[in-house]
Amino acid sequence: MNNLQETIQIIDKEIIEVLYKVDRAMTLVADMVSNTKFDVKLYGEVKLIEEEVDEIQVTLDEKVITAIARFQPAAGDLRYLTKMPAIMTDLERITDMLVGIMKSIKKLYNAEESAIKNITYLPEITEKVTYIYRLFKEAFIEKKMDCIYILSGLDDEVDILRSKCIKTAMEKMSEDKELVPAGVTNIIVAQKYERIADTIENLAESLLYISKGEDIRHKS
Repeated sequence: MNNLQETIQIIDKEIIEVLYKVDRAMTLVADMVSNTKFDVKLYGEVKLIEEEVDEIQVTLDEKVITAIARFQPAAGDLRYLTKMPAIMTDLERITDMLVGIMKSIKKLYNAEESAIKNITYLPEITEKVTYIYRLFKEAFIEKKMDCIYILSGLDDEVDILRSKCIKTAMEKMSEDKELVPAGVTNIIVAQKYERIADTIENLAESLLYISKGEDIRHKS
């Protein structure tokens, strides 16, 4: 690390690499949600992405600590470096939740040879949260803060879809007891996607702070 700006470029490149890895994992999980049977290859690739992101997180945190200690940055550079570990932690958390979704679906198929997986609004909530994530990715890579404001306005839509998933699952489970395993899985997956959306909101807040120095945490 020869100077501060070169160090920031290296860190930025690693974050962008992680953004694309998480995007790939989002796509794979969306494919699994829409599939009619469990695909072990999709599951394995998401697990591998999670492990890769874990490794990058460890090395990136060390780079940030070293850069702050060595270069003593100020203003925007300091905001950038102090927020990178938080952004990396949130991205790692998203991969953990995506693996959790895969495990829930795998458990359902292991329990039933002909599991009916999609009995609610899972494809809709999957598509919505994936779209929100890609807005953040575009905002980070292309420095488009308009994307941050757009994704912040979509949180309520995710909450509505999650509520619809839960309500529909409860209704179908009460009508047909054989749908209980699928219904429970639908509820779990919907709740995990809602938490992913919340985590993307955290990412958006961090990026806005880096860009404008505005801390909007805990504000309405």
